[in-house]
Amino acid sequence: SILKEIKINGHHIRKWKITIQGVNANGDDEALPYVDYVEYILHQTFDHPVRKVTEYPFVLQEKGWGEFDMKIMLYFTDKSVSPTVLDHDLNFRQTHYTVSHNLTFKSDVKPGFLKLLTSRPASISEGDTSYDSTAGDGLTHKRRRDAVFLKEKSKRIRDYRSSDDESHADSSAGAGSGDEWGDKVDLHQLAMKFQMLRTDDLVELVNLVKANQTSEMYIKEDGEAGEYQIDLNTLGSGLLATLWQFCVRKLDS
Repeated sequence: SILKEIKINGHHIRKWKITIQGVNANGDDEALPYVDYVEYILHQTFDHPVRKVTEYPFVLQEKGWGEFDMKIMLYFTDKSVSPTVLDHDLNFRQTHYTVSHNLTFKSDVKPGFLKLLTSRPASISEGDTSYDSTAGDGLTHKRRRDAVFLKEKSKRIRDYRSSDDESHADSSAGAGSGDEWGDKVDLHQLAMKFQMLRTDDLVELVNLVKANQTSEMYIKEDGEAGEYQIDLNTLGSGLLATLWQFCVRKLDS
């Protein structure tokens, strides 16, 4: 809906809402027992761009004037199943619209989670967007592997920063490419905050980085060695700010 009396740079402010709902084979709404919570990753100009919603139907309401691409991350009740990242085009070309995606899972998931999947709705509907859900081979990782992977990643970040103390001041000041957050995000402190996060939070952090990855960023994943390397200097001020806010939120909770 349009707030006619409010404009920014000549553009009307619009209210928008997204919900995620299950849809069965008959087109009726049903719950999603296998989804634990949802994170919406908004444009970096929003206050607190990472929004966590824990209650079905995972409603997100906001307002703004611009269209943008966003990420929607689905976290499942079985924590050994990796979160799924969905791309969503938030636009105002239509009042309501629906987009479909497939969700796939490995066939060796835990029995309790498999039971939830076999009794699941035929698809899930994200407010204006629906996502089909099917069982089978997909992108999942065992928790044990994730834990080793993240510990190695965490150590690599710590070693990278502590071995480069002489360039710490320059890297901190230059991280934002000259904009506002370049003076605010201390890369050494950010890397230290990574070490303080719990394993579950580190899983979220890695997926957050992946969801915002661009070709300019140095992010290297070595599955065989169990390593995940990030050059914080290459992430850009917006993502650095998001990661800082993420760490503060997790460590304060």
